[in-house]
Amino acid sequence: MPLITKSIFRELAEVRQRPCISIYIPTSRSGDNKKSRIRFKNKVQEVRKELQEQEMQHKQIQEFTQPLEMLLEDGDAWRHMSDGLAVFLSPGKFAYSVFPVRFKEYAEVNTHFYLLPLMPVFNGDGQFFVLALSLNQVRLFEGTRDHVAGIAIEDLVPQTLQDTVGHDHEQKSLQFRTGQSGSGQSVYHGQGRGKDYKKEEIVKHLREVDRSLTKVLRNYDAPLVIACVDYIFALYKTANTYNNLYPNNISGNPDEAHMESLHQKAWALLKDEFEKHRKETLRQYEFLSSKGRTASIIDDVVAAAEEGRIETAFLKKDQSLWGRVDKKSGKVIVDQEKSPDNHCLLDRVAKETFLQGGKVYIQDPEEMPADTLAAASLRY
Repeated sequence: MPLITKSIFRELAEVRQRPCISIYIPTSRSGDNKKSRIRFKNKVQEVRKELQEQEMQHKQIQEFTQPLEMLLEDGDAWRHMSDGLAVFLSPGKFAYSVFPVRFKEYAEVNTHFYLLPLMPVFNGDGQFFVLALSLNQVRLFEGTRDHVAGIAIEDLVPQTLQDTVGHDHEQKSLQFRTGQSGSGQSVYHGQGRGKDYKKEEIVKHLREVDRSLTKVLRNYDAPLVIACVDYIFALYKTANTYNNLYPNNISGNPDEAHMESLHQKAWALLKDEFEKHRKETLRQYEFLSSKGRTASIIDDVVAAAEEGRIETAFLKKDQSLWGRVDKKSGKVIVDQEKSPDNHCLLDRVAKETFLQGGKVYIQDPEEMPADTLAAASLRY
């Protein structure tokens, strides 16, 4: 399943044309996702009906939505899901990916993509990676505070030391003891027959893992936590080129560890750092409020987002606010419901803030710094 990188997210956020289709559905990590495929099929039917109401011809609709139909029929893709699937289609652009987030069912046809549900993932709000690393297998997971999903890397990253140094080695279960070869080279002894693993061979393998992994995680800067035995971690740090490797590992052989267990241990390592920044921004909001550098009225928040003045935006979780901005006056017009001529103003604030280097936090109601759907601390 393709990953949507931060740069692709930025590309999606910059699209302004009609029609832009956004679909979100919850999925399951195992099985054929029969129920999820039905949900997706229903959402495709919804957007086709909406396109028809917008006077697109039947033949055009069928041709335009063909990528959605192809995804619906891709049985292999549906067997490799996570907690949620997001799909985006516009003229000349089609992107989809799984996420460790259980989305609410949603479909929209608009002049831009609806990306608000992705903000916690792509704005650094709790996103991280876990690499379960041994000389027998390599697994990669993407996690957030509440969810985790596996990333298929079997064909992209060498799985065993033999994949790198050759098949004259027999897979062994390494013991935690070392010795010295005649040349002073450390040797890691294993159970069973065959040649011992030398340090230089292990380092060569780890460098190849790092090289391949860097391609997978290109354009990401989320923390990467390694789950492995301590001596492998010491060697991996010398080979690593990823720019945000977490300094401590989840110690022990990860081969038999379940994804959920690794997720819990990784979050325990990262939680304080993630929560520290969120709490600091809330304290900063209180301070800036006394200086007149905050906004909590939707008109002011939208205007500040458009002007690139938002340092941090706080948006209430699971909320929508439909409306539009008058091009002549710049006035925000709030509508009672969704229509072909409006969009979610919270989504607009989130994207404009993100595109101009600000932070976006999706907050539970009790965590909002003001009794409103949107609040922001301002740069000036």
